[in-house]
Amino acid sequence: MIRKAPIGIPIMTRTRNALEIRNAAKRFPTQGGPALTIFDDLDLDFRAGEFVSILGPSGCGKSTLLNILAGQDTFDAGAMRMHAGTEARLAVVWQQDSLLPWKSARKNIEFPLTILGKSPRERKNIARTWLDAVGLAGFGNYYPSQLSRGMRQRVSLAAALATGPNLLLMDEPFGALDAYSKLQIEKAVVRLWEEMEATILMVTHDVQEAVALSDRIIMLTERPAQVALDRTIDLLRPRDLDEIYGTSRFHTLVSELWNTLTRPETEPK
Repeated sequence: MIRKAPIGIPIMTRTRNALEIRNAAKRFPTQGGPALTIFDDLDLDFRAGEFVSILGPSGCGKSTLLNILAGQDTFDAGAMRMHAGTEARLAVVWQQDSLLPWKSARKNIEFPLTILGKSPRERKNIARTWLDAVGLAGFGNYYPSQLSRGMRQRVSLAAALATGPNLLLMDEPFGALDAYSKLQIEKAVVRLWEEMEATILMVTHDVQEAVALSDRIIMLTERPAQVALDRTIDLLRPRDLDEIYGTSRFHTLVSELWNTLTRPETEPK
């Protein structure tokens, strides 16, 4: 899925960061009671080309924030600021794939390229390139029902990256996969992202996954959410995930983040 900047969010363009969120608030109405405040006066910065994971207890607003950035919802207050002169080209990968069941894998990748005005020849070549990039060469004519869950998620990833986004949003993209499929797609994401100039924001509950993939991890408190921790992940790039998972530094970082996540002020109610 690719979108322009979400409607309903004020956008100001004087910032050196790829994306800034300022004084953001989101509330949901309740029946016969006060509104439920998910987050209030929330400030976040994302630098160009960063891979940032957002962690936090259930119900703290991680997915709500991503939905707003994807244009599925709006802030009740606050603003989003994009880098000066930058047009937001957003693509989204959800936990459950959003493939069109009546289109083949190749046609699913081509579909957003049609919206972008690519010619039939360009669409076919781009789709073939990205199918190969995610390890699905030879599966272009298969329909979603003929593919495993992990393969469908690879097609979703290919469809998102094929549009050339400068901001890729991922909401629990690997949460429903088995361990092997998850590792293979994580490797593909790291490899492809390291070749791109895109900022990635990923919501996840998996601390190990966040450490392995990210440049920074933002830990949110329970609602109304604020930033409990903004941690740079000092693991070198390019990263070999097979090696990273076995290093002492990786396990130290995971332990540090778990300790933050399980403090009383960040525990879910």
